[in-house]
Amino acid sequence: MDSYLSTQRSTIFQHVGVLIYVFDVENSDMRKDLEYYRDCIDGLRSYSPSAAVFLLVHKMDLVRGDRKEREGVLAKKGDELKKESGDANVTVFGTSIYDESLYKVRCILYTQSGLPAYRHHTYAIRHGPALFTR
Repeated sequence: MDSYLSTQRSTIFQHVGVLIYVFDVENSDMRKDLEYYRDCIDGLRSYSPSAAVFLLVHKMDLVRGDRKEREGVLAKKGDELKKESGDANVTVFGTSIYDESLYKVRCILYTQSGLPAYRHHTYAIRHGPALFTR
C-alpha cells in the first residue's frame, strides 16, 4: 500500500469527487490506518482539494453498552479523526452490517456528494479508502 500511494499518487488522487475511508471501531493497529488516511488526505489536498471526505467508523455493533454509550464512543472517535484530518472538511458516520446504517450512509453520500449513482466510479481496493472520480 505504501508504494502504491506514493508511486501512483497523481493518478490515484486526480479528479476525485469523494473519498470514503473505513475505520474499524476496535482496530488493533490504528496508528497504521491513520498513517494511510493522512497520506490520502495529503493526496487530496494536492490533486483534488474540493473532494468530499466521508469517514465510516465501522463495526459499531462491537461496542458494548447501550445506545448512549455507543454514541459516546462514536463522538470520541469522530473527534479524533477530525483532528487527524487537519483542515479537510470531513463527515463521520457510525456503521454496522447488522442495522440500516450502511444503507442510510449510502443514501446520504449520493445526495450530499452529487455523485450519480453507480456510474464511472473508481475504487481503491483495500480496507480503507474508496475513491470516487467525477
